[in-house]
Amino acid sequence: MRGRAPPPGRPRLILITDPAFGDDTIERCVLAAGAVLPRGTLCLQLRDRSRLKVSLRLFAARLRIATRTVGATLILNGHVDVARDVGADGVHLGRGAASVAAARSVLGAAWISTAAHSDDDVRLASEEGADAVLVSPVFPTRPPSSLAPAKEARGLGAIRSACALAGPRTAVYALGGVTAENAGACVEAGADGVAVLRALLASPDPCRTARAIDDAMALRW
Repeated sequence: MRGRAPPPGRPRLILITDPAFGDDTIERCVLAAGAVLPRGTLCLQLRDRSRLKVSLRLFAARLRIATRTVGATLILNGHVDVARDVGADGVHLGRGAASVAAARSVLGAAWISTAAHSDDDVRLASEEGADAVLVSPVFPTRPPSSLAPAKEARGLGAIRSACALAGPRTAVYALGGVTAENAGACVEAGADGVAVLRALLASPDPCRTARAIDDAMALRW
């Protein structure tokens, strides 16, 4: 199955933050990766469940400047009000978060993605009109800030299934253990793009890594 290239304006690479790496490292990574990718290719998802909202708002505003500098988009994980306040491009809704309809009532036509840990999650997201689903975990993964054991991988079959269930409006992204070595396989399975954490945040050369991931996907479209 040959991958379908995302339409213009839709990101190909989503970078999800992890507070374990620190604010400065996250900002440097965004600026470095965004500098070598075509504008609009990179999307930053700010995820920090432990930070107080006032601090989250300040960091989001800082990242809003960084993302605009390199032509990347910014979305907030779960905090619809913070996304609105800092002029973010949208939100990502995980389990227990607001519904797609509730988020749209605040943000209008902004980008709204949802977590998809099962086929039922994909069906619901598509029915509610989500712009994207992040299907995970595709490959074995363990968050760098967690001591929990690695999550069991769902495999590329989860991507194929999600693509069959998602409507034409809902993009499918592969998340969980994605690297430059397997990003192409995700796209070949039908993904519109990939989402990563440590592949970029822990990279000694995020410029080279970001380019390698993007090139690997481009070869499969």
